Amino acid sequence: MSHQHGPGCNHGHEGGEGGQRTIHVNDANKAPPLYKNVANYLKDEKKSGLKPRQGVLNGKRFEYFKGKRAIDALLREEFKKIPPKEEIPQNREDAYRILNELGRLGFILRVDRGESMGGKGTPRLLQVNPVQQVQEEGYYMWIWEGSQVRQYFGAILLVIIVLAAVLFPLWPDFLKLGVWYLSVAVLGLIGVFFGIALVRLVLYIITLPILPRGFWLFPNLFADCGVIESFIPLYGFDEPKEKKKKKSTSSSKSSASTSTTVTEEKTD
Repeated sequence: MSHQHGPGCNHGHEGGEGGQRTIHVNDANKAPPLYKNVANYLKDEKKSGLKPRQGVLNGKRFEYFKGKRAIDALLREEFKKIPPKEEIPQNREDAYRILNELGRLGFILRVDRGESMGGKGTPRLLQVNPVQQVQEEGYYMWIWEGSQVRQYFGAILLVIIVLAAVLFPLWPDFLKLGVWYLSVAVLGLIGVFFGIALVRLVLYIITLPILPRGFWLFPNLFADCGVIESFIPLYGFDEPKEKKKKKSTSSSKSSASTSTTVTEEKTD
């Protein structure tokens, strides 16, 4: 990759032809364990809340994110469990420093975002930014893929599953019987789940005209959480209607104020 040297660059440089400079990206696998843990935290969308986007650079897909979102993620309570106490960022300047170290150590690279390749929702074209420095409005691309052990293990497991499915006619009878019982158990669990969803919907419809707020059995059933957390608490209610009324009244006031200003301008 080549770029023009700029102030604040956090990568090594070397002269080249035509006034261009070559970025020497450090090997992130040789970085201290602290920054590997930071990178793993940022790559974990559930913990960090940093949603990656898809981009294309030199015909290859990469994940990228906005600097402001990463700094916000480093200031979350979840991040305080990862580094030692003396390394916990206390303000945005500390988060800037950590993010800059990720770039210097070869985890991320600052890029400019271009047009979408095929319309809305498709990956965008990326280009290396000539100035490699941390900015909230800048975009940063992951060039560190992390540990490949999990991917290798998943690939091997997939091959084993495919081979086992192909050789299913050769399985002994007790294994075939076990698979049949397992499939029936899985179908039973799915049926129980849909049954609970149907019951909670019926209870909500029945209680909606009776109670001031709608009643939900297992309110976190479809929430993005663990299996146990989905059934806790046992029941819940809709948000109070007063909040919705306040929102509607505030919106009506704002619309009324804008309409009065428009009429005043017309009279002028």
